[in-house]
Order: sequence, then structure tokens, then C-alpha cells
Amino acid sequence: MCASLLSGAELDDLDLLIAPSAWMAEQRWTHRRLSDLLVAVGTELHGESPRDRLVLSSESGWSSGRWEPVGFITDQASGHAVGWQIEHNGGWTVELARCSSTLGLCLFGPTDLQHHWMHQLNPGENFTTPTVTLAVSDDNWQGAAAELTTYRRVLRRIDGHDAAAAPIVFNDYMNTLMADPTEEKQATLIPAAAAAGAEVYCIDAGWHSDNADWWDDVGRWEPSPRRFPGGLRHTLDLIVAYGMTPGLWIEPLAVGLHSPLVNDLPPEAFMRRAGVPIVEQNRLRLDMRNPQARAHLNAVIDRMIGYGIGYLKIDDNFSVGSGPDEDADSPGDGLLGHCRIWASWLADLPLRHRGLIVENCASGGMTTDYALLARAAIQSTSDLQDPVRYPPIAANSPMTVLPEQAANWAYPQPDMDDEQIVFTVTTSLAGTFYLSGHVDHMNAHQMALVKSGVEVAKALRSDLTSQLPWWPNGLASWDDEWIVTGRRKNRLATGRSSFGTAPATNPRFSTCQPSLEPDLNRSTHQPRWSPI
Repeated sequence: MCASLLSGAELDDLDLLIAPSAWMAEQRWTHRRLSDLLVAVGTELHGESPRDRLVLSSESGWSSGRWEPVGFITDQASGHAVGWQIEHNGGWTVELARCSSTLGLCLFGPTDLQHHWMHQLNPGENFTTPTVTLAVSDDNWQGAAAELTTYRRVLRRIDGHDAAAAPIVFNDYMNTLMADPTEEKQATLIPAAAAAGAEVYCIDAGWHSDNADWWDDVGRWEPSPRRFPGGLRHTLDLIVAYGMTPGLWIEPLAVGLHSPLVNDLPPEAFMRRAGVPIVEQNRLRLDMRNPQARAHLNAVIDRMIGYGIGYLKIDDNFSVGSGPDEDADSPGDGLLGHCRIWASWLADLPLRHRGLIVENCASGGMTTDYALLARAAIQSTSDLQDPVRYPPIAANSPMTVLPEQAANWAYPQPDMDDEQIVFTVTTSLAGTFYLSGHVDHMNAHQMALVKSGVEVAKALRSDLTSQLPWWPNGLASWDDEWIVTGRRKNRLATGRSSFGTAPATNPRFSTCQPSLEPDLNRSTHQPRWSPI
């Protein structure tokens, strides 16, 4: 889609709001004056169009690995703003250019220059590009962000019904078992998670491998008898006995070079370029265009559902460059076809297995796009392990992901003091509550703090799917001392809006939510949580 925007505005003064992204450093929203990026060169005198442009683009299948696929342009003098969203889980490009007094915006899926994409059309053939959305508001960028929030909720409707809020999830990975689950460790963590108020218990990476270094032997996704001598089903039944829904982690597209699956599947089931399998980090990648690859994954998921799980964490921890060229006009064309079928396959999971809750994750927040999030229940916002640095990501995530989908890790630990426990728990309250940590080693007082956070999350949940995100002090920078985010009723304070489709060492983090006990506003030199 290409359009001229904000007619009549003074282009030099336009505010561009974009977000660099990287592993463990997502959602770094920054305001830039347009004249700092695109200068006026006097095109009237030259009689030529300018060659200068600002380009943002993704790489490979990580749609938000370099930039969030969302951005905003605001005329601060009038309050008029335009927001964009690209709904594709692969290659995309955004271009901004100015010609005299006109600002042009172009939104692409994959391109030849950025993604080695070409698709040949013969007479009578057609091609559908990836979807992009523009949101227009006269209430500045916050108004455009509110409209994108409303639009994302429309995308998630099924049979005319709004999507429900996510459950309270305990995941055993982050700063806890770290891909080393065993039957013995789960026997103490599961009761503690239930006591804290979790509704889902997800066993993360490692359940599938006898080896501690499991990275390059994945692919079969069968339980490890060494880790679960009594059988994985025994541990899953324990989760059910404590009143929680059992869940498992999987990285479906990955097949390690040491996995027997390398020889079990035909070569064409894996991504290939120039006839050679694409290997990245000692892994092959399934090509979802291939029916045998899809049949394998369907069989894997069916077997996992047969274990009795109701929650599935889908991860994607690597990408494969420009993509496969087999049965495609170009590598980018092969990757586009794969990405579309992958998104469709994910969307179909909760339809094939009614009641299944699907989490989208890609090394945290590397695929925060609504090709995938239109059907996923929640999105992991980051892999960041430092609770003190997490608040900027948590506070800013609703710019890209619905608050009810934004799973921010809370990982309280028994060696934390009260203030640190409350701090990490409050970080998670900025979105949907997502718990980890060695709660099985906590004393009664510490557990009461964690449980109070879970109770706050449950109390807020009924409004979470209808409220709009709000940043009264603006978006958080990585090194801000005070970080403020909130939610408000689904109405704009002023103006008309519409949408259409064609860190800090010691930050202080505030949310518009009830206070947790105890009141820890006793120090101005420590991270602190303060309701507003």
C-alpha cells in the first residue's frame, strides 16, 4: 500500500514513532523528528523526485527481530496521526519519503531488494499481497494506538464473539528450571504453582530430550524416560490433580542434525536452496509447503494432545535467511509461501483441538505480528532474565500486542526481598499474568506476596479485554527512572478516529491498578511500584 499522508502539515516537524527490536531488547519505542531523518532537498528546483528514503524492514521469518511491524506519524500541531501495522510473519518493508510538501508512506510484504522476493505471474494468474492496516486519528499517536487496539480485537473474533482473556500461566523455564525439567523437580513446583493461584502449568523445553544439550536433537518430540522415569503422563496427571491445565513447550519447525527425524522424513520436507538443505545453528527447518512436513507436525500435536495437555507453547528460536527456492520463483517467494501456511496451521490448532490454548513465542518477542496473533491466546514479550530491566518492555508492549495477549514474565525468587518480589510481579500485571520462579522454595510470607499479585490479575481480568492501553507520561525509554502505563475504558477522550485495511538500573514502574501489600514506597533509592 502506498499513500500520501497528513496533507498540509509542516513535514519538518512531523513526529515519527518507531521501535527497534532485538532479542531481550524489544519494544524500544523512540520519537524522531522527521527532518532528522528525511531532509528537504528543493525538489521544485531540480524537477526530479528525491532519491532519499527511510527504510525499515524485517529479516527472514522473524517479523519483529529488527523492528516492530508497527509505527506512527503525528502532526503535533493539529493532533492528526496515522498508525500502520503489517500483518505478515515473514519479510516486510516500510518506506517513508518526502517530495516537496508531500509525505509518502509505502508498506510492503517481502521485496526483491530486502528479501530476495520475486513471484512471476503468467497471463490470467493473480497474487494476493500480505495485509497492511492504517489507523487514522485526530487524537495524536495515542488515539491511533487505541484504534489499532480496537482493530486487533476485531481480528481475534471467532464466530462473532470476542476472544476471552488468557488464564494465569505458570511456566517452569525462566530463571527456574531453564530447560532442565525432571519428575522430581516438578513434584515440588507443581503444588507451589497451584498454591500461588496458577490455572495453567506449562512444562517448557527439555521434557523431550535425555540430554542436557538438547538443541540439535529436537524433532521427534517424545518424552524423555530419563527425566520422567514414571512417565510424562504421571507428571501431567499431577498437574491436573492440583486443579491446573497441563501444558507443554514445542519448537515445531526445528529439526536438529542429531535427530533421527533427519532420516525419517524425505529431503523435500526441509527447506532447501539450490538443492541443498539449509542448516542454521546445527538445525534444519521444516518447510510447511510440504504435505509430509505438515503431516508429521499434525501427528506430533495429536500425540501431545493425547497426553492430556490443554496448553501448547509454540516457540521459534532461529531463522533461515532469505528462504528456500525449491518450487518457488525465488527464495523470498518460497519463504512467503511457507510463512502463510505456517500461520494458517497455527490458526487451525485451536479449531482442530477445541479448547486448546496456544501461546506464540519466538525467542520471546521476535514474531509479534497479527498474522500469528490473530488466533494465538498470548504472546511472550521477551526472553529477558533481568527483572529490573523488564518494565520498559512490559509497559510498551501494548503498542504492538493486545494487553490481554502480552505475557510479561514475573519470576519472583526466594532470595529476593519483599520489594523485589512485588516489583517483578507488578511488571507482569502490565499485561496478562505469566508466572515463573522457584515458588516451591519460598516461605509463607513470600508466597502471600505472589498470591496477592495473582489475585489482582484475576480481579483485573474481566476488564482487560475491553480497556485501551494508555501512557500518561509517554512511552518508556530503556533508561527511564519512572515507567508509567495504564488502561482506560474503551472510548477516546476527544476526536474522531478510524482504521482501515489495505533500561534503567533502578526504574520505578507505575500501573493503573490496585496496590499490592505491603506498601513499599518507603525508599526513593530502590525500584518501587506505585499505583496512580
